[in-house]
Amino acid sequence: MKRILAIFKRDIISSLREFMLIYMMVAPILLAIGLRFFIPSVGSASIQFAVDNSVDKDIIDIFNRYGNVERYDSVEDVKKRVNSIDDIAGVIVDEKNNFKLILEGNESHDTEEIPKKIIRSIKYEDGLNTGHSITDIGIKNSPIATIGTTSLIIMAIVMGGIVIGLNIIEEKESGTIRSLIVSPMSKIEFILGKSVIGVILPIIQVYIILWILGMANVNIYMVLILTLISMLLTITMGFLIGVISGNQIAGIANLKLLFLIVSLSIIGAIMLPQSKQFLLYWAPPYWSFIGFRDILLHNITWYQLFIYCLWILGLSTIIFMLVRKKINNRLS
Repeated sequence: MKRILAIFKRDIISSLREFMLIYMMVAPILLAIGLRFFIPSVGSASIQFAVDNSVDKDIIDIFNRYGNVERYDSVEDVKKRVNSIDDIAGVIVDEKNNFKLILEGNESHDTEEIPKKIIRSIKYEDGLNTGHSITDIGIKNSPIATIGTTSLIIMAIVMGGIVIGLNIIEEKESGTIRSLIVSPMSKIEFILGKSVIGVILPIIQVYIILWILGMANVNIYMVLILTLISMLLTITMGFLIGVISGNQIAGIANLKLLFLIVSLSIIGAIMLPQSKQFLLYWAPPYWSFIGFRDILLHNITWYQLFIYCLWILGLSTIIFMLVRKKINNRLS
């Protein structure tokens, strides 16, 4: 245990000497602070309305005076549009000629209030025989905040693996890794010691990110479990990059593969329709992304979390078995 802690202490000291490693450790926090200031202005950029074909052309023309109007064939299409990532208010007219305003519940003040005023204006000032009601779908957080927070959490976990890899490269460049390998320390102790910083650092960062972005009202135990399971891939990739890279420039170049897998997983999870997302099932970061996203939305059960963790564990184990021999040989 003392040897493991000694390696951890050595990694901390080594990381604080390198500007790049310091940047890697604080980058997710700095981005979270930047996103915190950015989130309030996202929803106020424009006002959009989604209407179905039951709304008369004259009414649509009135809404057109205040913003952009998008027309859809059915009420379900309008609700689907309202549930999308940006701010938009849905307006429909039922069979009794009553207006219904459809909102997610997390829209900006203008997106929520302006349609109400337009409907009141149509109903009372223009003398139309109409009423209106509001449907709240119940989502409280901005989609930008949810996706941004989830992406930063994934980034923090990835950074933990990167710090491991760059620390191993630094040991190789200074020649100290050879001394550690020939010392009485076992290979398991070396691996565990090197992994500690890649475990502790992301856990601290994840909870700081949640606090900064006002998302701390989630199930912290689910967050902890999913964070720990998600680290399996990044720690493996950190060791792989560390042992195969001769210097930090080569290490950064080799990180492209890890960034590519993570980026494809996040973009695919956001952009692909549900029916096409099976194309991403091979990527552990995909399961991490949808797991954290559902935790932030309070839309996940322990059973669903167990399934996500099972996918991440299985895929990460396969990847580890594929690269284990190379890591073992380079550390011998």
